[in-house]
Amino acid sequence: MIRCLVVDDARAFRAVLREILSSAPGVEVVGEAGDGREAVSLVRALRPDVVTMDVRMPRLDGLAALEEIMRVAPTPVVVVSAEAGGEAQQLSFRALQLGAIEVLAKPRDPGTPRFERQAEAIRQAVRAVAGLLLVGRRRPARPARPAPLAGEPPRREEPRRPAPLVPARLEPPGGARPEVLAIAASTGGPAALASILAPLPRDLPLPLLVVQHIAPGFEPELARWLDTLTPLTVRLAVDGAPLAAGTVHLAAGGRHLGVRGRTIRLSDEPAVHGFRPSGTHLFSSVARELGARGAGMVLSGMGSDGAEGLAALRRAGGYTAAQSAASSVVYGMPRAALERGAAAHELELDEIPGEILRLAGREARATDRA
Repeated sequence: MIRCLVVDDARAFRAVLREILSSAPGVEVVGEAGDGREAVSLVRALRPDVVTMDVRMPRLDGLAALEEIMRVAPTPVVVVSAEAGGEAQQLSFRALQLGAIEVLAKPRDPGTPRFERQAEAIRQAVRAVAGLLLVGRRRPARPARPAPLAGEPPRREEPRRPAPLVPARLEPPGGARPEVLAIAASTGGPAALASILAPLPRDLPLPLLVVQHIAPGFEPELARWLDTLTPLTVRLAVDGAPLAAGTVHLAAGGRHLGVRGRTIRLSDEPAVHGFRPSGTHLFSSVARELGARGAGMVLSGMGSDGAEGLAALRRAGGYTAAQSAASSVVYGMPRAALERGAAAHELELDEIPGEILRLAGREARATDRA
């Protein structure tokens, strides 16, 4: 049984969350807190498997409570925040830097399809992150190794050794320098993206295209938050805009992200396995338009979105990789990509910035962080 603590200063919304979570098989709400101080006390007393947390609360706000929880009793925290833009969303993304796992919208208008979608997102997130070991989860970094294509015999494991600070190989993979890097992520993705983008240099000669599954309406604040953390420019993707080097083009809600030649292509085509935007749509578009001159990575997330499209990109000769199990908050999407043979490399999270530099033909230098 997954034991959940609900934290929100509004008693009525705590009741809504209790009802939502009580309808999830294997989930039990073991306590409620109306402010941050009470939340910290109950986490220490009840030791729940997961906490749902609002960020704007009296006495001790969600950010301070989250910081204290991570210090005294590290516990997976899912932020359930107001849907409208502004301060509440800004605080929600700051919570990711303090250790929160996911940011979701507060369900509104009970009985509507929208309410049910938002409620199901909360149930899925709680079940996905419950019980994560937040301390000591990572293995030491290791060099990326090719994964076998589907049907190939497994390759012999090489002895693990620390990854070098400077990329070991500066030649382009397969003789072709990628012209774009596409990334897909879901649960755990925003924090992973922050870790990956922060050390990259402003003059990175690659455009990045990112599909991040997140609550509709939260994309603009996600772009603003990431933009404050990296020398790169992070913006919502615009249909017809050129692919700009040193720029992260983030998919907006409700539209697929892809490419047409050297420009961005947004589309209202049907959802792919329930997702729009979809990682599979993005990777398939890059495979079709750029072939071996495209690269793709799948990061932490629930489900299997991206695996099918990443396989198409690998068949087209492009570079493909997936985040490792040890460094993924939720290993669903990377595992699907690796098991399908879509990802040719498995990378620790802290290896990925160096691998991006390698793909771009850049050496890692301390001055790149400036």
